[in-house]
Formats: sequence, C-alpha cells, structure tokens
Amino acid sequence: METLTVLQQYLIPRPVGGLGGGAAALVVKQSIDYVTALDIPRDLIDNTLSAFRDALDNEVRTVLSADNLSNAFLTNLSTFTVKIINPIIKLTQHVSSNIGLGGRISINDFGRVELALGRELARLIRSTNYSRAEDLVYALSILIEHDQWVINNVVKYGFDGLMDRINERALNEVGETSAYLMATMFAWYSSTTAVLGIVKEFRRENLDSLAQWSRAYAEELDTYIDTLDLLISDETYKALREEGVIKQ
Repeated sequence: METLTVLQQYLIPRPVGGLGGGAAALVVKQSIDYVTALDIPRDLIDNTLSAFRDALDNEVRTVLSADNLSNAFLTNLSTFTVKIINPIIKLTQHVSSNIGLGGRISINDFGRVELALGRELARLIRSTNYSRAEDLVYALSILIEHDQWVINNVVKYGFDGLMDRINERALNEVGETSAYLMATMFAWYSSTTAVLGIVKEFRRENLDSLAQWSRAYAEELDTYIDTLDLLISDETYKALREEGVIKQ
C-alpha cells in the first residue's frame, strides 16, 4: 500500500516555475538516481503515473469544483481507490523486494530520500502562504510515515510474512487503516494540486475543507499505524497475549 511519496516529483506534475534552488535540484537528482538504482520497470512507473494523472483529471477536479463536496468526496473516493490501489501495491512489492534482496538501495537510503522529497514538497506547500498549509504538511508527514512503516515491515518479514501476521492478528485494523489511508491521500492530493496551482479552477471552500479533512483523516491514520505496529511486532504481540490484553 505504497503512498505517492515514493515518486513524489513524478506523481504530482510540477507547478509553473518548477522547483527552485540548488537544494531542490539536488533532491530531484537524488530521487532520480534512487529510482534508477531500484530498477523499477518502466511500465510500472508509467502505470502508476497514469493512475494518478487519470485521478487528477477526473476525481480530483470533480471534488474541487463540486457543489456538494461531502457527497462528491464519498462518491469519488471509491473510484480513486480502485484506480490507484493496484499500481501502488505492485510498486510497493517491487521496491521492498529490491531493498530486501540486498540491492544498491538500503532501507536507510529509502528513508533518507523519501524524507528529502517530503521536505522539499513541504517547502513548496508552505511557500504558497496558504492558510491551511500546515494541515497539508501534517497529512504528508503521516503518508510518509505509513509508507515507511509498510516498507520496513515488508523488508523485515517479507510480503507473505507481513500478510500472514495481518490475517492472523489485525485484519479488521488493517481494513480501517486502508480506508483512512485512501481518504487521506484523496483529500491531500486534491487540495495540494489546487494549492500548487496544478488545478486552476476550484471552489475555495472546497479546497479549505479538503485540506482540513486531510489532516483529520491523517490523525486517524496515525492512530491506526501505532495500533498495527503493536499487533504486527512478534515481541509486542506476545507480550500483549501474555498480559491478557489480547485473548488467546
């Protein structure tokens, strides 16, 4: 369940003017080198980009201009999820397997590059002086946290091992986590593309609501990440069972 943060500079088209400054250029170069080192197949990158661009042209623009935002968000969230979930899962499997097999990219490399991309995007969001910029930055930070949680655990346990633990210990919790992840991503992606000037026509009240919702959903997502962390960890899960917190 990879978020769009792994290929951040690709999944969101650059606003007019692009990234500025030497530091920004370095971040982009590092991320391109990183993608190259992971040897991600071109068709997988293209499919992922296509899914997000399709969502941008349809679901994102729809909710940003909708007369009834709540209804439009719920209606389009399912379509958004269907479009992006498959390429994201495939991307996650590929990235985690390449890291886990001792490739040129380590788990620490993954974390450093993704955080660098996140910091640069946060800088871009803040540079707009949008009144709810910190809501978007917070939501971004939780999306990155989720991203790294998934990759770390897939590398640690293997994809099948992680799925086994989820099926045995946290099936309901991972369902809730996935729902909040998709809602966070949709609200954040929609509002961020408007703030960065990628989507030009939108209702300001919709933008503000979506930014606020992205934070609210992200707060719930953060709580579920903590819960999953307890249930997936063999040591913690064993301790919780021994203490009777979790029934045998």
